[in-house]
Amino acid sequence: MNLFSKYLAVFTLLLSVPLVWAQPASPQASAPKAAFSEPQLKQFADAYRSIVMLSREYAPKLKAAADIKEAEIINKEAQGKMIAAIQKAGLSKSKYQEIANSIKSNPALLEKVNKILQQTHTPQ
Repeated sequence: MNLFSKYLAVFTLLLSVPLVWAQPASPQASAPKAAFSEPQLKQFADAYRSIVMLSREYAPKLKAAADIKEAEIINKEAQGKMIAAIQKAGLSKSKYQEIANSIKSNPALLEKVNKILQQTHTPQ
């Protein structure tokens, strides 16, 4: 298996996780406000945190995969666990994706979710 294929598999997994902290929140609030409740945003934050932990767990496994077939199996397992984490947090996959997509275009929502993540963050 070539190195490019391995890293492509790793990045496929990692790119499936919305990067909430990748964009700094700007004070600009001209984006339309999404209609998500506080409990939904807390559920999103819980799911996001679980997904980040799963990504950290599975990235080394993907890198160590012997071939692309093994990497695909590992990736599929990780994706299943990520979906389970979203559901465990109380959201559907589509609602999670809707919130994640809204965060990308709504700095105020991004800031709100970041505050929730910071408030509920527990040191590891």
